[in-house]
Amino acid sequence: MTEPQKKTLGMAILSLVFGCLFFIPVLGFLFGITAIVLGIVALNLLKKNTEYKGSGLAIGGIVLGGISILIIPVIALLSAIAIPNLLRARRTANEAAARATVRSLTTAAETFATANNDVYPDSVAELETYITSIGNYCADDNGADTLVQGYIYKCWLTTDGYTFVASPANSGVTGSITYTGTTGGVLTPL
Repeated sequence: MTEPQKKTLGMAILSLVFGCLFFIPVLGFLFGITAIVLGIVALNLLKKNTEYKGSGLAIGGIVLGGISILIIPVIALLSAIAIPNLLRARRTANEAAARATVRSLTTAAETFATANNDVYPDSVAELETYITSIGNYCADDNGADTLVQGYIYKCWLTTDGYTFVASPANSGVTGSITYTGTTGGVLTPL
């Protein structure tokens, strides 16, 4: 005589399913708790009722749910370490790019003046012959704002000289240093 086939307890299956969903961001913690609760309830029901099976599934759900609860603080710690470092690296990159851009703008203006008997360019169009993509940084000759990579660029051009300023769009976040390039090729960080 064969023993009748036992049915698997649905709650044990749900425990394992919710336990497997722990890797979903934000909801993983809630799924983990749900998996633990369902697993414990399923194990208690299986102890009382022998016509069902699924204790392995319930234990698996409890273990995966526990892992999800334990992994959240680790992820939070890693995020607390990584995010400020990434922001600092981006700010440093923005500052380096702004410094290099202002240096390139002053070099182009000085090169123009050298080629034109110490007369400086008085328009962005004139300066474009010495530096490509200047229009990305200098909207016009009178200091209109141009936002590039977290920095606001302003350019003032006259035949007597020039001033290029790159200042952070959000001080302390996108950058913390303002760069000024003035006639004579002087680059000043502030």
